[in-house]
Amino acid sequence: MNLYFVRHGQTIYNKLGCYYGSLDVPITKVGQSQAEKASEILSDVDFKKLYVSERSRTVQTADIILKDKKINTIVDKRLNETDFGKFEGKNYKELSKLFKNEFEAWNSDWKNTPPLGGESCIQTYSRVSSFMDDILKLNEDNVLIVCHGGIIRSVYCYVLNSIDFFWKFNSLNGDISIIKYEYDNLYIDTIMHV
Repeated sequence: MNLYFVRHGQTIYNKLGCYYGSLDVPITKVGQSQAEKASEILSDVDFKKLYVSERSRTVQTADIILKDKKINTIVDKRLNETDFGKFEGKNYKELSKLFKNEFEAWNSDWKNTPPLGGESCIQTYSRVSSFMDDILKLNEDNVLIVCHGGIIRSVYCYVLNSIDFFWKFNSLNGDISIIKYEYDNLYIDTIMHV
């Protein structure tokens, strides 16, 4: 089985360096271009299933990648980006001023401490693990999964059996990651910047 994870195209909040997960914002023209490049790279892959998060930026990216191809699409909330609570839509500088103590606590224990009113990395990882457990039961050759940077990092952690690897990888807008599952072995095959 080949799992093709694609991070959604750029949004205005990516451009501004803001934390956001629950905010539902569209992709920019740059984001559309990134999705077009991903579409070219993946044009020969015969996808039978598409999974997307509940956010419009993943749906827009998937629509551009697949063009007019009609495939079975599943919206799965487990693929939603981390909920950053009160930190949503704010950048590092703003958070260090507005929520100094909470922001410092979050930075000092990023695995277990949630952003104010949001969810912790462990909580995100838990739902991603549940998603991956279910995906590995599928009998499909090629599955397209369009989601978010934090989710893709969590998938890498799932493959490596430890959340400690979360900050050891990057996932840029439009990136394609291919995770393979063969002979009961799950591994990262490819990480491609578009």
